[in-house]
Formats: sequence, C-alpha cells, structure tokens
Amino acid sequence: MTDKRNLSRRGFLGTSGLAGAGLWLGVNPLAAQSVPASPAGKQFKIGLIGCGNRSKALISALNSVPELEIAALCDIVPHKTRQRAQLIKTGDRPVYLTHLDELLRLDALDAIVVVTPNDTHREIVISALEAGKHVFCEKPLALTVADCNEIIGVVDRTRRALQIGHQRRHSGEYKALIEAIRSRPVGKILQSSLYDYRGDWRVPEADEYPEGTAYWRLSQQRSGGVVYEMGAHIIDVNNWVFDSEPVSVVSLQGVNNFSLRRRDSADHAGVLVYYSGGSLLNYGGNLYNYGSTALDTFFGVNGTVQMGNGSLSIRYGSPAGFPRPADLPPPEEISLKAGNREGDGVVEQFRYFARVLDGKEKPYPDAHISRRTVQIMEASVRSARERRVVEVRELG
Repeated sequence: MTDKRNLSRRGFLGTSGLAGAGLWLGVNPLAAQSVPASPAGKQFKIGLIGCGNRSKALISALNSVPELEIAALCDIVPHKTRQRAQLIKTGDRPVYLTHLDELLRLDALDAIVVVTPNDTHREIVISALEAGKHVFCEKPLALTVADCNEIIGVVDRTRRALQIGHQRRHSGEYKALIEAIRSRPVGKILQSSLYDYRGDWRVPEADEYPEGTAYWRLSQQRSGGVVYEMGAHIIDVNNWVFDSEPVSVVSLQGVNNFSLRRRDSADHAGVLVYYSGGSLLNYGGNLYNYGSTALDTFFGVNGTVQMGNGSLSIRYGSPAGFPRPADLPPPEEISLKAGNREGDGVVEQFRYFARVLDGKEKPYPDAHISRRTVQIMEASVRSARERRVVEVRELG
C-alpha cells in the first residue's frame, strides 16, 4: 500500500503509468464512464484537478457560470472528490478520478482547471496542453521563471489556450482602481506601498488530508512561502498599474512566528522592486495578523490613490514650497460596489474563460502576464536566501 505520508505532487502526476500505483492511485472504476460531448457553442465540459480547500471557492463560482460544466473531479484522495461533488449545483454527476492520466484520457473534456499545490503546476499544465486540452491554472503559473518559459513554449507549440487565475484582473473593484489611476490627473505612479495580512494557513479539519500527510503550504520548496501564496495577487495588480518590467528585487523574509504551525516556508516578507519605468514597489506580508488592515497606496507625481475598506480615495497636491496648481481637482472618494458576490473577480474570470473556449476572447491574464509576477516572486526568494539584490535578467 502507498504510504499515506507521500500524498504529494508525485501522486497528482504519475505520468509513467498506473501500474503498481497502489490503493490511493489505483484506477477508479468510474473512470471508465463516458463523459457526454458538450453541445457546440452552448456549454464546455471541464475537469477540475485538485480538490483541496481552494477548490470550494472555485466550484462555488463555477455554479454561476452555466457555460462551464464540471464533468470530472480529480484528487489523489478519493473522498475529496465526493466532498466537492456535493457543492456542484448544476449539471450531471461528475466522474471521480485519482490520477492525471485518467483525467486527460477523457476526450470529451474541453478544458482542465488546475487547483493543485504550486509545485505541481508546471507538469500538470504541460501535460494537459500536450493532451490537447485548454487550461485554466490557479496562480502562480509556476515557481520559477524557467518553468514559465517552458510552459509558454508549449502554449505556442500546441496552440491551446492557457489562462491564469489572477482573478483581480476581472474584478470590478480593481478595474475601478486602474480606471482612476489612468483617467485622473494623479500623474505617473512613482511608488506603491502594498501589504497582505492574514492568519495561518490552517483549514477546517474536515478538509485536511489523512493524518501524517505533510501540508504543502508549510514547505518553502513546494509553496514558495508567503510571497507566492498571498503576494501573487497584489503584485500582479501592481504590475498592471505600473505597466513596466521589473528590473531589480531585494527582499528579507523568513520564519518568524513560532506559535504558528511548524514550517520552513516564509511566514513574513518585505520586498522592494525597481521597475524599468523608474517606479518602486514596496510589498510586505505576514501570516500572523490578528485584525490589522492596511490600505493599498499608489503615490503619483500630483496625487495619491488609496484603496481599501470598500472605497477609493484620491488626494492631490504638490511638493512643499511649490504653489498648488490651480487646475488640480478636489479630493475624491469613489465607492466600490462589488460586481460579483466575492468582489474579487473569481466568478468573472470563469465567465471570461468560457468566452475564451468559445473563441471570442484571448486568454487574460495569460502566461506572459503571470511570468512577470513569478519574476518578482522568484527573485525575492533568491534575494532573501542570498542576502543580495537580484537582477531579474539573471532568472532567464
């Protein structure tokens, strides 16, 4: 029998075949079931791989996107697929699988949704693309720039669609932020101050894997630490705002709060990024927040934009000792009304992905956009480890 402590990335992949895979990776009898073909132009059938805690939010969102039907669920722990199937409100009962190879053999699937641990993304995405499937992959695209480059090469070769789950690109709130920065006379954004605070990565006991199974988020090698797990979202937004390439990164991060679950993944980080346009990002995050909040702040030549607590605020001014320009408008407060129930674009990103599958849109954000975020995250981890400034060009 397979050691339950080894329920990890190898279990999800196993591209060498199923022989000898053991109880956990054995062929599921339901895999032989056929998945009916989807009506042309009406609905697309997807297979979701990775039924951990994050999959609950994605399944909830997919319930609001009738163009996408979850036809298959795949996880190395069989009871996870059955748990998540109970959350699906539309369509027929999905097929339950425990192996990537089984999932990719389902010819009727139009696309694969990847919700597995960070270190598995590269191999699963490449396997799915090469199997002729379109792919939606949760952030981050991969842990290294080299892996992102390899994935981009496979996208180009297979001509399959790949969209990445930086869902804030589809959020009405963050679109309002971008519109305000682009349209108001705040001038060039020179610096940003962005923070992420949350509690530890503990999930409900019912969602835990069997006793003794290592939780991947506690491993630096598997998760990338706090910058990859939280920072990926707001760093991507910052890239959107700055619209220029990151050049240099310096960071300090590590394990600081020993009252949390035992880990070697960074639980706190400070990251400073210099961009080709001359602007600076100052990012900080930790996993030991007990109620603190911070506004996302963007400092421009003529004004400052802050986002948080359900609103945008814009303030204008001029350097001390200089007269205030007569044409600067008064301060402005913009109420943010969520365009979907989460307010974070998670539903809208799937509605957009359905249009991608229907040939009406190109993937957004795509692998090139996501690679820019990985450049910063990988450089930050290397900088913290090596105690030096890392030039992004070093990463390839």
